[in-house]
Amino acid sequence: MKKSLRFIALAVLVIFAFSFVLLTQVGEKKVQGATNELTFWSWVSDSDTIKQVYEQAIKEFNSNNKYGVKIKAVYTPGEQYKTKLQTAMAANNPPDILNMWAAGKMKPYVDANRLYPISDIMNKDKQWKDRYVDGVFDLTTFNGKIYGIPQIRVATVIYYNKEIFKKYNLTPPKKWSELVNVIKVLTRNGIIPFALDARDPWILAMYAEYIANRIDPDAYRKVQKDPNAWTDKAFIETGKKIQELVKLGAFPKGATSLDYVAARNLFDQGKAAMYVMGIWDVGYLSTQSPVKNKVGAFKWPEIEGGKGNINNFLAGIEQVIAVSSNCKNKQAAAAWLKLLSEQRYAKDLLAEKAGYFPSVKVNPDPKKVTGLYLEVLNMLKDQNTKDSFTYYDVMFGPIIGDGFNNTIQSIYLGKDPVEAFKKLADIAKKEMKK
Repeated sequence: MKKSLRFIALAVLVIFAFSFVLLTQVGEKKVQGATNELTFWSWVSDSDTIKQVYEQAIKEFNSNNKYGVKIKAVYTPGEQYKTKLQTAMAANNPPDILNMWAAGKMKPYVDANRLYPISDIMNKDKQWKDRYVDGVFDLTTFNGKIYGIPQIRVATVIYYNKEIFKKYNLTPPKKWSELVNVIKVLTRNGIIPFALDARDPWILAMYAEYIANRIDPDAYRKVQKDPNAWTDKAFIETGKKIQELVKLGAFPKGATSLDYVAARNLFDQGKAAMYVMGIWDVGYLSTQSPVKNKVGAFKWPEIEGGKGNINNFLAGIEQVIAVSSNCKNKQAAAAWLKLLSEQRYAKDLLAEKAGYFPSVKVNPDPKKVTGLYLEVLNMLKDQNTKDSFTYYDVMFGPIIGDGFNNTIQSIYLGKDPVEAFKKLADIAKKEMKK
């Protein structure tokens, strides 16, 4: 990116931080500790099974490494992490190692020189780089350099309660009309069709991203080049489908006041029959959920007359870990990241114990993973990579991507889809001119 644009991106971050500092009336304390301590910031919560992986890798690293370095983890779950990290980045006071998003959400930090290109070290260690699945670095590579290492591969599926489906003689729908019928049967019998957290716009956006793909996969590609394409028929129809789901009673009452855990509780308690979420929840749903023995998964249905294929997945990477450009010991940080890529973490802990789909090449023992894990793993083998797509807020960044999420939330609340997407197109035009 041109130098001037880097300064613009940096200026935006600085303005944000300045506001925060005024509110607190004190300068941000330096997050760096002693020179032999590296701070790792993460957004995972206690219920995230990947936290156990981080904790064990930190314990092993801290007990014996040639750098004499100890890693100290600081966990800030949820939306608070985003604000905290933006503030620290803007003040040029980031942690040494950090959870980071990919693609458009990572790019401003790369442009502002806040992240260290980890490929500078990886390229000297072919054995380490070769451990990863092909393509997992696509969304963390800028100007030919890798700025973050994803821990897991993700996709979004529809989980369902097999017992409820069996009770009402339902089968996983493959077409939109079949989905509508499932919703009608469930609502007639007092079952909430989808356990939705509509308070967090990114969750509702996943429904819309799938619908838009099923109507026309090209819509996703068009808006990457032309901001006016946000007003194309595919997106307007997507908005209408979201409102059709609301009208059908597909979602719980008061969904805009439910958070992630509260919504999932509806599924856990058997009050809701379906749950749209990433495969990062496979571990929880198949080992900790009260309905763990009743959960299945299916692909997002096709829409009659649409151009999208049922094997197009909303997919990407997650749990990206980056090293900040201010990191006091980049070689030590890289050594810890390399430790995380070893089989005992990727295969044994991530895949077989936590139920994740690692970014590292692994062949989990079928006897050591759950039935739901194998079901999803086999489902992903059908993936049509040509027309698969990634999360809009990741792909398009905080202005356009989050703008899309907020647009869908406003449509959910009743705003006219034509007006809503025209507003998003105006936002995109301004952003893409920069």
